[in-house]
This record gives sequence, structure tokens and C-alpha cells, in this order.
Amino acid sequence: ETTDPALMLQHKVCYARILDAKRKFLEAATRFHQLSTMQTTAFGSRSISEEDLTTSLQMAATCAILAPAGPQRSRLLGTLYKDERAPRLPNYRVLEKMFMDRLLQQDEVGAFAATLAEHQRATLDDGSTVLDRAVVEHNMRAVSRLYENISFEELGALLGIDAAKAEKIAWGMLLDKRLDGSIDQVDGLLHFARGGSADHSSDKLVAFDVQIEHICRSVEAVASAVAKRYPELAAPAPA
Repeated sequence: ETTDPALMLQHKVCYARILDAKRKFLEAATRFHQLSTMQTTAFGSRSISEEDLTTSLQMAATCAILAPAGPQRSRLLGTLYKDERAPRLPNYRVLEKMFMDRLLQQDEVGAFAATLAEHQRATLDDGSTVLDRAVVEHNMRAVSRLYENISFEELGALLGIDAAKAEKIAWGMLLDKRLDGSIDQVDGLLHFARGGSADHSSDKLVAFDVQIEHICRSVEAVASAVAKRYPELAAPAPA
């Protein structure tokens, strides 16, 4: 077992890339995020630049977006979204909408798809791509925030797939406990649980905290810009 810092770093980078290549996107995203937050920048004869750290963060965001929807991914998306470097990432808009459980539009998906590597555009057994699956599962969770129940015909129309496929995906997510609800096969309805599980409640609290933090940062940025342009407004009031 080596103790060479440069080799250990190389091993961590290679392992993250292998997980990505094997389409184990949740694990890969976690590893890339760990690399992006390293405090030490010198590893023996090798050093890490700020650009390297940002690239790792970008890879973490991409892999998290491609990972199967669920509580674990939601928590990771929250961690990435709260990173102060995140707004500078090219995939920030998709990252934000996925974390906030907002429906993704086709133009946003298309723009993100153009940034993916070849293995990340792989076709699955059902003919869809990894990104197609991630977007459909994400939009399924986004729909669960908007509806108490919905027919599979309407759900399929919202997701851009047929009703049978929408039902199959919903079954899979329910069985994996990545979606809270139940299926009424007689009426062809998907019922979403209101209130949700402890994980869901926790995710909502995290999302609320992040939104408040984002608002505070925005107000602070505006105040700083105003003070810089109009210094007289920032001057202390006379006693």
C-alpha cells in the first residue's frame, strides 16, 4: 500500500472516473465532490489548481443529475447547490431545478445533453438514454409536488412518454422507496402521499434553508453593488 501523496490522489481521481464510466453516478458524484473540496493543494510533486477543483465540482454535478432520483440524490444535490462555486457551473440551471423539484423543459435537457461524455449518453435496454431516465424520474418527483393524484395518461403526457411506460417507472420508484404513494390499477391512477416520509420532510427543510440562504446572498450582493456605485449611501449617518 503506497503512501506517496501523488499516487494516492491519482487513485482517488481514477476511482471516481471508473464509477462514472460504470454509470454508478451517485457514488461517482460523491467522490468527485470530495475531490472538489480538498483543502490541501500540494501532493508531493503534484499540485492541484483551482481550475482542477472546479472541474471536479462540475463532474460531481453532472453525475448527480444523471443519478437515479431519490432521497440520497436530493441530499447530494442540496450539498452541491449550496457550494458557493455552483452558480458559475454551466449545468447550474439544471442542478437548481432538480434540487428544487421543478419540472425540466426539453430545451434545458437538450442543452445539458450536449455537455455529456459519450458513456453518459449510453442507451439503456428500453431504448432510452441515461439522461432520459434521470429526467423522467426527476419530473415524476416534481409532479408529485403538484398533484395529489393523476391518471397515467396525463402523467405520460407530462413526462413525454406513453401511459404504460409511466406506470412501469412509477412502480419501480415506489418499490425502491424513491417515490411516496400508491397505484390504483382499477381507475388507472397514481396517488401521491401527502406529508411524505421523514426523508422527504428533511429534504423540504433543507430546500427551504437553501432558498433563504440564496435570498440573503442575493440581498448582500445587491447591497454591496449599490454601496460601491453610490458610496454616499453607505456612509454612516451623522450623529
